[in-house]
Amino acid sequence: MSNDSGLSVWVGDLDGYINLDAISAANEREAEQAALELELDEIGELRLLAGKSTSARQLNYKDITPSDWRHAVHQAEMAIGSEPDTIFGHSSQGQDGAEEHLIRAMLKLGHSYAVARYAQWERLDYPSAITATLPHGIRALINQFLAAEAIPRSAGTEERIRSVLTDDQTSAMTAYRRAGMLQAALHDIADETAGHAGGEALDRERTRAILALARLRFSARELRLSSVTELGELAEAYTADRETLGAKRELLPSNRRSIRNWRLRHIRSLLDFYPYSIRHGLARAARSDQFDRVAIVNELALAHCGILSMRRAGRNRTRSR
Repeated sequence: MSNDSGLSVWVGDLDGYINLDAISAANEREAEQAALELELDEIGELRLLAGKSTSARQLNYKDITPSDWRHAVHQAEMAIGSEPDTIFGHSSQGQDGAEEHLIRAMLKLGHSYAVARYAQWERLDYPSAITATLPHGIRALINQFLAAEAIPRSAGTEERIRSVLTDDQTSAMTAYRRAGMLQAALHDIADETAGHAGGEALDRERTRAILALARLRFSARELRLSSVTELGELAEAYTADRETLGAKRELLPSNRRSIRNWRLRHIRSLLDFYPYSIRHGLARAARSDQFDRVAIVNELALAHCGILSMRRAGRNRTRSR
């Protein structure tokens, strides 16, 4: 026996009403879960470099849906290319070609995020940071700095600045050391400028900012790499710089406080500011002796998923404010 009551029906055996909408919703959820389980099983295990792996289920636990993953794979394939016979192991490039495509794609993917994080770390305005990474951007910023310091442009000044900014692909000098060369050049230029009080009189905040921008420019240039060997050499160069500087106590120019290892905070590659997902992928690449296309695409897709998670977390933080 039953008695219709709007969206509910009376069931005599249960001695109560049953909500038909609730039953329908439950059935829909069950169907959606079954479809999700099927998709997760279809994607299955995901092979990565260095003998590592993940799975669609693990990604789903981190709110990366099968749809998210498939889109990330599409983005990765677009970046890597779709000609395995000419890229990944059957040409004169061989394995080196695969490695080069992965490293360059990873570094390109995380570049804008690293620049933004560096700008925040060094207390730089973002437009200036972006300008510093452009082909002639840092030169324009230095010209603005010199104008603000009432230092006129001259052929000698132009040549001195140009010699510091000229790229030397054979040099193992880190961005930190190259910024030090620019600092020395700016001080010398100020010392030699008639009517100027000299390098020690340069505005401290302006000088700090231009040197930080120069480090960014040099750091971006030194990440034009194409192999894990080159990445390792860059890391070794920074390690050597930190060991050379040592754990000295230094007076901060702004407030004269003595802080140990103050300069060490600046001796770091731009790679340190890349998203974790990219750094972890590059770390696996460094431990890998094989670079097959499936693993490479999965690594780059996983990096895309990591950035997607960052964006979602950022939007959530914005909404919660």
